[in-house]
Amino acid sequence: KRFKKAIESDNVVNHYRHSWIDGKESSTGKIIKSTFRLKLYPITSTFPSLIPMELIEIVEKMAKALIVVDSSTKTQRASRSDSGNYIPCVGTIWESDFTQEAVIRWALNYPEDFAGFTDDWFEVSYPTGRGRCDLVLTGIDFKPEFGLAPYEWAIENKYVRFIGDNGKNNDYGVTKVVSPYRKDRSSVLDAERLKTFTLAERKAILMYGFEFDSDSHSLALAWCDAHENDGDQSKNRERVKNMKSILDKADPKTHEMSMRDLIPLFEAAAKTKGIKLGPCYEKEFSGLDRHPLYHRGRILAWEVLE
Repeated sequence: KRFKKAIESDNVVNHYRHSWIDGKESSTGKIIKSTFRLKLYPITSTFPSLIPMELIEIVEKMAKALIVVDSSTKTQRASRSDSGNYIPCVGTIWESDFTQEAVIRWALNYPEDFAGFTDDWFEVSYPTGRGRCDLVLTGIDFKPEFGLAPYEWAIENKYVRFIGDNGKNNDYGVTKVVSPYRKDRSSVLDAERLKTFTLAERKAILMYGFEFDSDSHSLALAWCDAHENDGDQSKNRERVKNMKSILDKADPKTHEMSMRDLIPLFEAAAKTKGIKLGPCYEKEFSGLDRHPLYHRGRILAWEVLE
């Protein structure tokens, strides 16, 4: 649509050309062709770019924001079992905490990405009146038409936790991704529900979580050595001991626990629900240093198609 407008415009500069081939091969093997010149135009004040915000951009910006939030968050949550406060970091704050802090950080660092950013974009009620959508976004070039969806994206976000703050196994990680039971509020049910969210033109499922491998144990011990004067060191080393026990059980050789293992599980579960997904986009993050166990991880995202 925007290309059609560009072609009809007479007051902007032609920067690129594309040949439309409708001919056949000649005896020399070259294409005999007639050409249609398609003009692509630079951003100008008289002709807006109208570039949609794509899911890969959302994933990349959220990954950048995650690193900043991890190092700066002052939000501190406590164990529901009364075992004490968690170390403040992305790995221990709630999903809603992370979503809000990350998007606010994104908006501060890249204000040109959004149109009219407001905290009303968080926890938006579903039109059906049941539940709230974690996040809506509107890119700077999104121009909603009268009577149509006012937002560009609706996103349900999920923190997939393999190992808890105490280093012990988290029994609900995979359940939160693929469970068919409403009580578990899984990503696959979020995807099903997103199809009813009429306030956004496009919808997506996003997941983030921390990953572990053969370096995780040594990284955790090094963290404890570097932070020996910070907090309760006996508790930190107990966290590391617990984590190693879990990783030994997960894979004695590699200690591998990867978010990528969830991709086929989620896609298969969505398929059984008749949910059509776009391709999976992913972005790794690393270099985190706020918690002895949480140093690297990955964000995954799929567009939920109608």
